[in-house]
Amino acid sequence: MEASANRTYPPTWRALLAFAIVPGFAAFLMAAVEPAYAGLASPFERIWRTGVIFSLFGAYPLAVIFGLPVYFILRAKLAGTWLNCAVTGAAVAGLPWFLLTLFGSGADQASIGGRATVIDGARTAYGWMVQLQFVGLIALYGAAAGWLFWLIAAAGAQQSEAQE
Repeated sequence: MEASANRTYPPTWRALLAFAIVPGFAAFLMAAVEPAYAGLASPFERIWRTGVIFSLFGAYPLAVIFGLPVYFILRAKLAGTWLNCAVTGAAVAGLPWFLLTLFGSGADQASIGGRATVIDGARTAYGWMVQLQFVGLIALYGAAAGWLFWLIAAAGAQQSEAQE
């Protein structure tokens, strides 16, 4: 799991290409599975508008704020395998949402579908289950994004390394 000292890094242009493509892919994947804008008639328009919002206010800011530093820290410590990239993608996507879950919503009372999620400012067991399910789903999208990152940035570099 540890990177070797003489390992070469993927070309910079491939890492930049991955950082340009992957957050948008993750946002539109999530938009395709969970589109917002229920009032719009066209499913394509619902997915498009949801994907743009998820990209601009979720995926790209997380990639810049957390993804870039994590990439530069871990690339010297871990090999660029698909598993390492998927786990890192899941952590980069899910950890901020998990931290927001820990600090709470600040609501006094809240419910989903008639079931209480917050009572007297404290999250209920159902509230924790809903929040952790959400964080887990975000982490799955992050894992898919991490796999695509590996495919774009690291997969070809590892193949060319093995051939030399």
